[in-house]
Amino acid sequence: MKSIKITGLKLTVLAIILTVTTCDVADDLLGNATVAKLEGEWNCEEESEYFKNTGTSTYRVYVSPDPDNENGVLIDGFYNLGDVGAKANVSGYSITLVSQTLEGGFIVVTGSGSILSNYKEITWNYNINIGGDAIDHVTAVYTKVD
Repeated sequence: MKSIKITGLKLTVLAIILTVTTCDVADDLLGNATVAKLEGEWNCEEESEYFKNTGTSTYRVYVSPDPDNENGVLIDGFYNLGDVGAKANVSGYSITLVSQTLEGGFIVVTGSGSILSNYKEITWNYNINIGGDAIDHVTAVYTKVD
């Protein structure tokens, strides 16, 4: 009888551990845990195909949770446009820009990035319609400011 109680206790503890671990993994796969880790100020080094004569642009952005999307973030300063609040969705270590029109009529056509596992760097590739048929192909690296 005593061994049944101990075995039952072990199973209960194991079930609790698995539930907590599974929820953490599920949150991270959905982006919830990652969103919180991305919040803050980032340095951006951006290379633009369209503006390549100006060299690499370096500026700061601020990433914050999107209040309308638990798996989303807002990026103030995106494409060096100021407080535009560009929207992106997070899933695990991937981040995808939402197709959207930004300040000045710039349109995010496509865009995605990879988040390093330490949450300190994001590498990006995105395409911005800057007017008419002109599409700017951009690569950028965001590095988190500590």
